[in-house]
Amino acid sequence: MSKHVMHKPPRKKPMWPLLAAAVLALVLAVWALVSALGGGEDPAGGQENGQQTEQQKPSEEEQDQQRQELLEKAGTLADGYFYDEALEALAARPELQNEQTEAEAERIRGLKAGLVKYEGQLYHVFFHSLIIYPELAFDDKGHPAEGYNMWMTTVKEFKAMLPLLLENNFVLYDITELVEIDASGQARPKDIYLPEGKKPLVISVDDVSYYDYMAPDGFATRLVINEAGDVVTEVKAPDGTVSQTYDGDVMPIVDQFVKEHPEFSFRGAKGVVAPTGYQGAFGYRITDPDWFTEEEFKKICDDTRAIAARLRETGWQIACHSYTHNSFWRGDMTLEQVKDDLGRWKELMTPYVGETNILITPFGGRFGTEGAVYDYIVKEMGFTIICPVGAGMSTSYQNGSMMQDRLNLDGYTMLEHPERISKYFFDPAAVVDPARPPLD
Repeated sequence: MSKHVMHKPPRKKPMWPLLAAAVLALVLAVWALVSALGGGEDPAGGQENGQQTEQQKPSEEEQDQQRQELLEKAGTLADGYFYDEALEALAARPELQNEQTEAEAERIRGLKAGLVKYEGQLYHVFFHSLIIYPELAFDDKGHPAEGYNMWMTTVKEFKAMLPLLLENNFVLYDITELVEIDASGQARPKDIYLPEGKKPLVISVDDVSYYDYMAPDGFATRLVINEAGDVVTEVKAPDGTVSQTYDGDVMPIVDQFVKEHPEFSFRGAKGVVAPTGYQGAFGYRITDPDWFTEEEFKKICDDTRAIAARLRETGWQIACHSYTHNSFWRGDMTLEQVKDDLGRWKELMTPYVGETNILITPFGGRFGTEGAVYDYIVKEMGFTIICPVGAGMSTSYQNGSMMQDRLNLDGYTMLEHPERISKYFFDPAAVVDPARPPLD
C-alpha cells in the first residue's frame, strides 16, 4: 500500500514590503515633481548648510547693480536728513559691502556729526490756493479780480519761488517739532539741529476747501488721490475738460519739488494745510449731508478721510482755520462766538480731517494770552500752536502755546511791500507773473 505524502500548503509572502516600496516610490515621485517645479529648496533659498549654490548666487554684474541701487537709496535718504535710516539700509545688505559702501557710510556719519543747533529766526510763509488760470481769475466775471490780485499767488509765481528758497538755504521743517509742552503745561522751544547754514521754513496754505465761488475763476476744484497714491489736484480747464494734475496747488507742487530736491525737506516735512469748515474740506462738502444721497455722502466722507490720512503720511500737517471764517476772528471775538465756531469744527470736521493742535487764525487775527478766550482755545480745545499774520514772522512761547506769525507771499506783499519779502527770502520782482494786473 503506497504511502500518501502530506504536503503543507505554501506559506504566503507578507505584503508590507510591497506596500512600503510603493509608498517610497510615491514619495520620491512627488519630491521629484516638486523639485522640478522649483519648490525643493529650503525656506531660506539655499542648501542644507544655508549657502547658495554657485548657480543661485547673483553674478558679479548683478551684485554691482544691486550695490549701486543701494548706494542711491542711502544717498537719497541722507539728502533728506534721514541719516540713521540711510546707515541702516547700508548695514542691512552685508553681502554688498565693499569700499564704496563703507565710504558712503563714512560720508553719512560725517553729515550726521555735522548737524549744529540752530539758534536763529524761525520762518513761516503762507499762501491761499493757487491761481492756475490768471485769465479767469483776473477777468472780473466771477469773484472780483481785485481780491484775487491782493491775496492770491499764481502757480507760475509759486513754482518760481521754490528754487529761490532752496538756493537761499531754507529747508522745510515740521511746525509741530518747534514746540514742546512740559509737565507743568508750559510751552517751550524744541531744539533744532540742522546742517550749518540751513534755516527752518514752515509753509502753510489757508482755505483749502475750494469754495463754490472759486469754481469758475481758474482754481482747482478739489484734491484727489490718483492711481499712484499721490494727492493731486482735479482741475477744470477753460475748455471744460477735467484732469488730474500735479501742479494745481501748493501741496502737489511741493511734493514733486521735494522728490526732485530731497534736501529741501528736513526728514520729510512739507507744510500745513488749513481748511475751514463751512463748505467742507479739500473740495468735499462734508458739512452738507442734505445735498446728497446716503451713499454719495458716505463716499464723500470716506474720500475726505483718505485724503487727510495721505496728506499726513506724506509730511503735511492739517490745521483748523476756524469753522466759519467769520469777521469776529479779526480780534474782537467773544467767548460765546469762539465756542460756537470751534465747537462746530470739533463736531463736524474732526471726524473727517482728524485731530489737530494747530489753529491758523482767520484774517491773521490775534488775541491775548490771558483770559477766557485764550484758555478755551488752548486749554480746552488743545490748540497749542496758534498762527496769526505778521511781517516779522516772530515766534513766542507763553502760557501753554506757541504763537508764530506768518508772512503772506501774495500779490499785495509782492507789489505793495516787496521789501518784506526781499529782507528774508528773494526779490519778488523776479517771480511776479506778467499775467498779474497792477494793483489799484
